Amino acid sequence: MDIQINQKNCRFNARSSCIIKDKNQQVVLSRMRGIESHEAFILPGGRLELLESSNDSIKREIKEELGLDINSYKLIAIEENMNEKINFHMIEFVFYAEAESLNNITSDGWDKFIIAKIKDIDNYDIRPKSMPKLIKQTTYDVIEHHVNRDWGNQ
Repeated sequence: MDIQINQKNCRFNARSSCIIKDKNQQVVLSRMRGIESHEAFILPGGRLELLESSNDSIKREIKEELGLDINSYKLIAIEENMNEKINFHMIEFVFYAEAESLNNITSDGWDKFIIAKIKDIDNYDIRPKSMPKLIKQTTYDVIEHHVNRDWGNQ
């Protein structure tokens, strides 16, 4: 069962996501469903399940969503994503992983993911807004923490 709380018209959930880079300086982005006015993206991942660690969650989600078997994940950030207008709050554990190639990603039935060149990352609307900077980093020596209020805003 996913970690999701709905109480008094407020929603909260916990999510694991991952910056997956390949040797060709590409990254995987997932289309964001909450924005309808234009194309926006988030990192691939999903909700944690009850009694599941964030590390176990990201391994499961990347296997389920992308068909990738990645053994090594590094926690690089904790993102608090909020939108008071729609009463939404999410804690996101952001991991980093490397893949030999992103060409062997399998879809789960809909056009959900794109492969983007890291050098072009500023051309995409990626949520939260702190994410492009994280994607462009070349080293991840500390765990960063950001509080974002742009989640789901048009």
